[in-house]
Amino acid sequence: MPKVKVTSQDLLQKEIIRLKKRSKALENELGNRVDHLKGNYGKMALNSVIPGSAKHSGVLGIVGRVAKVAWQSGSFKSFTTSALMTALEFAGVRMGINLFDKFRKSRSKKKKAKAAAEREEED
Repeated sequence: MPKVKVTSQDLLQKEIIRLKKRSKALENELGNRVDHLKGNYGKMALNSVIPGSAKHSGVLGIVGRVAKVAWQSGSFKSFTTSALMTALEFAGVRMGINLFDKFRKSRSKKKKAKAAAEREEED
């Protein structure tokens, strides 16, 4: 619907009602999209790790089904999550990426700069 130039109280009320309806329609559409994502998240994740596994065809389909059953097991899920986190931490350390250290150093620099600025104000 094209934008309407509001010139009276009546038109303002109509525009407010129209925008509330539009907002509600957009909320419903977003909710439907989130529901779709929730329903298909597992297939999408598995398909991103093993391409073609969501189609359940051939050897990849078998691997996909085995992975799906394993993923539904809580102990396997926690094992794979911890193993993945350990591998990522190891790779991060090996590549010299230490985000916590960078964060700490940046905070330290900000504190030193603030303290120096306060000392300059006192002088």
